[in-house]
Amino acid sequence: MSKLSSIAAASLHAGAIVVITAATFGLASSSHAAVSNGDFSSGLAGWSTAGNVAVDAASAYGPPPAGYSAQAIMGTADTASFLFGGSMAGAAALEAFAGLPAGALSGIGGLVGSGLAQKVSTAAGEAISFSWKFMSNEPQNSPANDLAFMVLDGALTTLTTVQTAAFVGSSLSPMLDETAYASFSTGPLGAGSHTLVFGVIDIPDSLGASALAVTGVAVAAVPEPGSWALMLGGALAVSSLVRRRQPAA
Repeated sequence: MSKLSSIAAASLHAGAIVVITAATFGLASSSHAAVSNGDFSSGLAGWSTAGNVAVDAASAYGPPPAGYSAQAIMGTADTASFLFGGSMAGAAALEAFAGLPAGALSGIGGLVGSGLAQKVSTAAGEAISFSWKFMSNEPQNSPANDLAFMVLDGALTTLTTVQTAAFVGSSLSPMLDETAYASFSTGPLGAGSHTLVFGVIDIPDSLGASALAVTGVAVAAVPEPGSWALMLGGALAVSSLVRRRQPAA
């Protein structure tokens, strides 16, 4: 008898309704220990920075997603007058910080920006996830195209740009406009250490401020498609058996 059938039979014999979760099948649960301070509740502890980076624990840039109390903010040139301090990182310095080849940012018009990095450990098949939003003073009908990005093990991924951002038309941050928070998850990764970098950079001028907010950086297992199908099929089978055992009204 299969594990699912055994659980269902025992529970039905006791007159109970079976609640099937990932734990029923021995699937791994979230493992936050693989990321140090992924919710930024301890400031920037565990993270390396380049340029203007700060932690907002007072919702000065709007509230973080539900369940979080802090968010890391990275800014471009003009953001130093807001929450930030310090000098910006030039495109070449940001490329080196992120492990990108020379020209990866400067070659697309990147000038100055900021970055945030950490080495993250994963087991085989786990993924890295996080929440992010983009804010800017740059209008979408201008030549400006400031870039918010992620780099994983040297591979650059665009999160959004000024010209492609889904701005909401208003902002709770010091910026004129912002996107809503979005979730991002990598595909399944190999076991070992991975270099994760977040960044934002001015393109092709440094006149208008833009910023990237990040929080909820975590590592979690990615269930195999067959596991989800087994869970769904098992839940439907148990539900059907329970209904059949119920006396007619």
